[in-house]
Amino acid sequence: MRAFLIATLFLAGFSLSCASADDGSIGPEPRPEPTKQTPAPLPPEFVKLGEPCPPPEQPTYESPAIGCGKDGRVGLIVAPRRLPLPEGAQKLEGSMGKVQVYIEEDRVWVQGTCVWCRSFTEQTGIAALAYATDAQLMQLQMQAELTNKSPLRDANAWRAAIAAWEPRN
Repeated sequence: MRAFLIATLFLAGFSLSCASADDGSIGPEPRPEPTKQTPAPLPPEFVKLGEPCPPPEQPTYESPAIGCGKDGRVGLIVAPRRLPLPEGAQKLEGSMGKVQVYIEEDRVWVQGTCVWCRSFTEQTGIAALAYATDAQLMQLQMQAELTNKSPLRDANAWRAAIAAWEPRN
């Protein structure tokens, strides 16, 4: 009987020591640190975005329109055609101009068809939020069919406006 009691106490002590000594218990994996979104590479037509403003040029129908913004830097570039947007661009289902928007922390990409133009015109515009003027942002918001009355100055404001967007009836 004594041997049985000693064996039982030994096994109980052994199992308790194993449970407390094992610090590698299964638990939730630590959350990865939030990473900053890597900016998408700009198409060749948009490489001047955020750079010092170039001297005024005579635009052609096929060349992108370069808008000089704040601090003498290019704030907005609009190309007169659809260009591939980065993966993850949102389609605004039901938009009149088949609008797509891609929002980064410091840039906004908007693509669509100009529904107010006299002729069928497709456009892709990218704004550098730090350098775009209020008028340039309003132009891009109009292209995105957003009804906000004031310029959307940061990525969170753009995300909120896109989340609240509804097609016009």
